[in-house]
Amino acid sequence: MSGLVEEIQRDALNPSVGVSTLLRKVKLAAAKLQLPAIEAWVEAELNGYVGNLPAYRKFQGIPKAFNPLRGWIGIQATAEIYEKISETTTSQSVAQIEDLLADKTETTFHTPMNRNLVDTLNSGMRVQFPQMSVFVGRSDLAGVLDKVRNMVLDWAIALENNGIRGDGMSFSKEEKSAAQREPSITIGSVGTIVGVVGGQNSVRDIVGGNMNVTLVRDLAHQLRTNHENLVSAGADGQSLSSAVDALIVESEKSAPNQGVLRGLLTDARSALAGAAGNLLASGALALIGTLLGG
Repeated sequence: MSGLVEEIQRDALNPSVGVSTLLRKVKLAAAKLQLPAIEAWVEAELNGYVGNLPAYRKFQGIPKAFNPLRGWIGIQATAEIYEKISETTTSQSVAQIEDLLADKTETTFHTPMNRNLVDTLNSGMRVQFPQMSVFVGRSDLAGVLDKVRNMVLDWAIALENNGIRGDGMSFSKEEKSAAQREPSITIGSVGTIVGVVGGQNSVRDIVGGNMNVTLVRDLAHQLRTNHENLVSAGADGQSLSSAVDALIVESEKSAPNQGVLRGLLTDARSALAGAAGNLLASGALALIGTLLGG
């Protein structure tokens, strides 16, 4: 029978084993070896961080503001301010990060800026934007999981190098003593995690761009019902009708294609642009922009 340390090593090398599953084994081993610093780190990774964050959970993203007519647009600012508002972090659990990455079609994610920061940035702009976010790439989030996996592997190798392998789920008194006295039996600097919280955006979770299909379907039906009014207000009737009909068909499928929905929503937004002054059209444009931006 292989020991717990060998199991951890094997799981760390197997990409099909989720990081959250891997960490639960680390938690068990750390508890049996009486390594509280490792347990605390695992708890933070499994349940989410409160307070200071390790460096690998800090990102340099792209700040954007939501324009009801054009969707997400870049924010213009001085180099100093831009660098500051580009920083964001995630305190989310590894399970939440794994869930965000489960949809392979998602390539970008974003952290909504807090209200105070949005108000501060709007104070220096001629046009006011009610919603701003910092966008990060898929590789940024995947990097968090990869870093954790590598740290666990290094830790398990250090255990084995110091004669700590375990017998099934148990460790001998000698192994426990070795784990206590050997300074290399740690994971990075988990004993003294230094906060590197980036900017003012750490209060929000990173979210993905998966659309609420029910919301898309309801919007399409509302646009169909109000088609004549929207055309009278300046919308492109033919383009709008085509996009709306296709949206309803796609959204009612058992597994709607997110890419197709995005393309059709973009078409609908273009068709509605001429009616932007109309209250219904403005509301529809705002909702479409939110759906497309995540």
